[in-house]
Amino acid sequence: MSEPKAEGQQNTTKQMLILFSVNQNNNKFYYAELCEDQDEVLVRYGRVGNNGVEHRYKGGLKKFESLLRAKRNKGYKDAMIEETVGESGVEVQHNVIETALNEINYKDDLSKELVKTISSKNVHKITGSTSIMFDSKDGLFKTPLGVIQRTGVEQAINLLAELEKVLPKYLELRDKKPNVDTEVKKGKKRDAGGKVLRTLKNPSDTLEFIESKMFDLNEQYFVIIPNKVKNARDIEHLLFSQKAIDEQKATCDALLETLDLIDDLKKKNQEKSNNVGSPTFSVEIEHVKDETLFALVNQLFESNKNPVHGYNNNKARILKIYKIKLESQQQAFEKRKEKKNVNLLWHGTRTENLLSIMSKGLLLPKLSPAQKKGAMFGDGVYFANQSTKSLNYCDGGLWTQDSNESDTIYMFLASVNTGNSFVPSGPVSSPPPEGYDSYWAKAGKSGVINDEIIVFSADQVRLDYILEIERKNNSP
Repeated sequence: MSEPKAEGQQNTTKQMLILFSVNQNNNKFYYAELCEDQDEVLVRYGRVGNNGVEHRYKGGLKKFESLLRAKRNKGYKDAMIEETVGESGVEVQHNVIETALNEINYKDDLSKELVKTISSKNVHKITGSTSIMFDSKDGLFKTPLGVIQRTGVEQAINLLAELEKVLPKYLELRDKKPNVDTEVKKGKKRDAGGKVLRTLKNPSDTLEFIESKMFDLNEQYFVIIPNKVKNARDIEHLLFSQKAIDEQKATCDALLETLDLIDDLKKKNQEKSNNVGSPTFSVEIEHVKDETLFALVNQLFESNKNPVHGYNNNKARILKIYKIKLESQQQAFEKRKEKKNVNLLWHGTRTENLLSIMSKGLLLPKLSPAQKKGAMFGDGVYFANQSTKSLNYCDGGLWTQDSNESDTIYMFLASVNTGNSFVPSGPVSSPPPEGYDSYWAKAGKSGVINDEIIVFSADQVRLDYILEIERKNNSP
């Protein structure tokens, strides 16, 4: 709980509490604020996802603390949120989306529409299933009190990892069928067909323990990342499936990406106030109108398809191509070009990652839910030489598995300086041996079904094109 501000500052004290309980079917918030007059206390409470009911009390700081203490005694937890931007001492002059729209060098209107589209999809990804709100004035994701803390998101990611670790055992034990004797024995209870009935025992003594642990992890998670859960008792609405966990991973990933951009934006704003620094988005985007170039990229896309990656991926088609040029990549990439081993390769990603990539390039964060899946060869940047392989890393793909309400997805085509490639015999966690610049995991040789190319330095990558792709989620 924060203390009252010193003289000259905004003199308010505020706190958001969350209660998520499976046993009681609780998913509630409680917000209390000591107003500027230091006497009136504003409270708002209700079910997460609703506006709640508002009341006002008299009694100042003593009443404020008494109300919070009573709620904490009932099991409410402090929400993990930051102070508002103004209180943190850094004013964000433009939000992330406005900054992107203002700073990106568009060569045409379609390119600007692209950024607007991916920005709105990013917002929807985070706000669609949670009680987190997007403030269009400053471009921040907030609870009713303030901004989600980075430490909170990272803690939530760790909880998802714990859930994912115990989920397979839970599913195995839950689905395990109890054995029933079929031999007819005297003095035993029998069914209508005469078969002896045994007492059906819990398939494992550990099932109840694991289920209890998963409920506990769910409660911890939903306190940090409030969600619009219809029924807190119903497993269907909780994180008891890989799909549900993956959707929350995508939410946390999007939050981290946005927090990274906000941090960068604050830094750049500070630098600008000191007459130094550079734009957050030093990138040029141009819609490809040249029919010959479109045909060349499209031919590469079609020829790189592999039927093993599914009907929907193989029926996917390119709608538009955008040429992209990140200033930060150009010079660094050219300096390494003397190795003369540059390949055009595919990189799929979720839509909510695109703005961050446009700002910083392809840099894998150290703590990212997305990189846990399919990352068999260390913390590098992954590419494929098959277009359908990379499509599985886009929205609604095999490796993302989150729901995709739109048929439109996005994928990069990049120039990748693989240099001297090492072919591993199987999964590894460390960078390539000395004298090698990349891994080229070969199908049938490296423990993979399809080739995967991994580089470990940002200057080995130059993003060339963003492909806007139509992939309808239909069955043949």
